[in-house]
Amino acid sequence: MFLLRLIPLILCFGCMWSTTATAQDLLNPARIVFDGPHAFPAGSSVSEFTFRAISVDGQLMTSWSNTVSIEGLCVCPNDAAPNSDLQDYSTSVAFNSGVLRITPDSLGVRRLSASSDGITLRTDEQVWHFPVSLRPSWLRLLPPILAIVLAILFKDVTVSLVLAVFGGCLLFYPTSEFHLAVPVFCETIVRQVADHDHASVLLFTVLLGAMIGLMNDSGGTRAAIDWLARFARTRRRGMVLTWLMGMFVFFDDYANTMLIGGAMRPLSDRLQFSRAKLAFLIDSTAAPIAGLAISTWTAFEIDQVAAAFSATGIEADAAGFFWSTVPFRIYPILAIAVVAAVAFSGRDFGAMLRTEQNLTVQETASQKWKPGGSIWLAALPVLSLVLMTVTGFILDVDAYRLLLTASFVASSLAFILAWASRQLTLENCSQSWTKGVGSMMPAVVILVLAWSVSAVCNSNRLNTAEYMIGIIGNSIRPEFLPSIAFVTAGAVAVAIGSSFTTMALLIPMMLPLAWNLLGAHEETLNNPVFAATIGAILAGAIFGDHCSPISDTTVLSSAAAGCEHLQHVATQLPYALLTAAATVLLGYLPVGFGIPWWICLPVAVIVCVGGIMLLGKQPQYPSDD
Repeated sequence: MFLLRLIPLILCFGCMWSTTATAQDLLNPARIVFDGPHAFPAGSSVSEFTFRAISVDGQLMTSWSNTVSIEGLCVCPNDAAPNSDLQDYSTSVAFNSGVLRITPDSLGVRRLSASSDGITLRTDEQVWHFPVSLRPSWLRLLPPILAIVLAILFKDVTVSLVLAVFGGCLLFYPTSEFHLAVPVFCETIVRQVADHDHASVLLFTVLLGAMIGLMNDSGGTRAAIDWLARFARTRRRGMVLTWLMGMFVFFDDYANTMLIGGAMRPLSDRLQFSRAKLAFLIDSTAAPIAGLAISTWTAFEIDQVAAAFSATGIEADAAGFFWSTVPFRIYPILAIAVVAAVAFSGRDFGAMLRTEQNLTVQETASQKWKPGGSIWLAALPVLSLVLMTVTGFILDVDAYRLLLTASFVASSLAFILAWASRQLTLENCSQSWTKGVGSMMPAVVILVLAWSVSAVCNSNRLNTAEYMIGIIGNSIRPEFLPSIAFVTAGAVAVAIGSSFTTMALLIPMMLPLAWNLLGAHEETLNNPVFAATIGAILAGAIFGDHCSPISDTTVLSSAAAGCEHLQHVATQLPYALLTAAATVLLGYLPVGFGIPWWICLPVAVIVCVGGIMLLGKQPQYPSDD
């Protein structure tokens, strides 16, 4: 009887307990979903770990904002050295409307990753564990390796860069979820275009292309070339004129190559020096002068330095530092001197000497230019571009805004002059402007993809630079950094055939390495070895470009000169190797050991010119009048 009386009481307590448990279950998530990334190379950085609190009915618990403890994170504190190892880290964090986002900024650290044991979240009532797959750390080198190897195999830089970027995105997803890398790949590309500085570089490039298109179609460039051609009456004068014209068309290497090659080919036939010699004269002047002057290269190169500064934590004027590297870009300076020595002396050696001596003079129809416009149709836009840029740099104007404004004014002036002089109708001006913009699209595509490779390799993703620092940083003497940078850049450029891509691959990796080896403090910016290392990358990219049979400017030079492509490569190679040897032995090695550039550079120029005079001979063909 007593037991029967207890039954209602037991049922009452049971109902109360059940109701309390159900209410407690409704207050806590039924599960936590980890959105990843679930896999990434060991030592790489993650921009964000995301967790979501899910209710029993499968919905996001927007009302749940509880605090949890998190374990299994690895971080690099802000005050740690750039190449420091990641440290285990545990802390308490709070969900916000059912979502927890862990970022380096939210934790106040520089880098974020996870341990091989996975990530654990804890509350007083529950524990959730999420496994993480750490891939081999050497995979952090995968994007640049893919870019180089695939460029060699496919002989197509664009395809190689696309696959390199996508490969870098794949590393953050398990094999079974490879499809998730597609939106990340697209987002990576979009972010490069949406970046303010990147957009300025792209607009500068296409506006400069528009200026060049208008100058060409209005006859201004032809008028300038025809005016210069009046001074060529002998073979030697013709070669000197080709070199001078290469110095004059400094604003773009493509324009330099195509304009001068097309203009001088009939003249070279008439003056009887080989088309291989013409291809060498234009190719060995185009990229060097574009790399040294204010050109379509300038904004891209400054942006690469600025991005590397930002990733390394260097707070300094990237544009100012970029211009300080000019005396250390030894190869392009020597290349211009070598071309001048060959042109003025008429001496050759190696394959070029044999080609000149075996020259068979062929009757060619002299190219007839259509009646051209005034020389001022080309001179005024170029002068406005140069004057605005130089003035802006003197006044310390923001580099991106300056280059964008200067290119807009120059292209607008070219448009107005072509229309006002009645060389082109308004419709034709618009068409020329559009065609000029379109001519820069291949360069724009490479720019965006090169930035994307750098983005997946930067400190917030694969952190490729710090991996390299950790492997080779202690085995390199700082004195050899400029020489190593030059040789490495040359080898990469030979392999992939692109100066721009070489710069984009190596500057983000070599600049942090040099910064750390040289002390990683403010005075490092004034260290000649630091400037020489970056200058050596820019110079080495041009050297490799000159030697590569798949280089775009090498192909364009042989095409513009009407020369067989491999003959151009073979005849130019000895001059490039002579210049490169002098660059390293008389330039970067002495600079690395403390000898000032203003001593090294003149000595290297004298030796290169002397080498042409010593090794070269006058080809045995009919003498000049």
